[in-house]
Amino acid sequence: MAQGESMIGIDFPEEIKKEMEKKGGWERIKKDVLKKDMKRAEEAIKAIANKRRLRILYALSKQKMCVCMLVDLMGCSYSKCSYHISKLKEAGLIKASKIGNFIIYSLTSLGKRIIKDFEKI
Repeated sequence: MAQGESMIGIDFPEEIKKEMEKKGGWERIKKDVLKKDMKRAEEAIKAIANKRRLRILYALSKQKMCVCMLVDLMGCSYSKCSYHISKLKEAGLIKASKIGNFIIYSLTSLGKRIIKDFEKI
């Protein structure tokens, strides 16, 4: 293999070669990418791909809410709202806490980071 050529037969720009070398080479990068468990990211992306769930996530960034508040805000039935809440909880984006007879929903740290990043768009 010629100097500067990669294992995949491409002569990368010098900037890319240097960056790859700093990270242990192309094979190391491939190994790291392929072994990374993407399940949590995949679940979060699926959860926020739905506009109602994204809206709930955004609403909870403004205020902790009980399901009755979310039902009123979203204009949907309790069962539909509960379904969306459960998907967001499964994805690790929101959490629930009990205050008296109420279950109060709020964002997890992951949910907060996602909303913070989306607000930059």
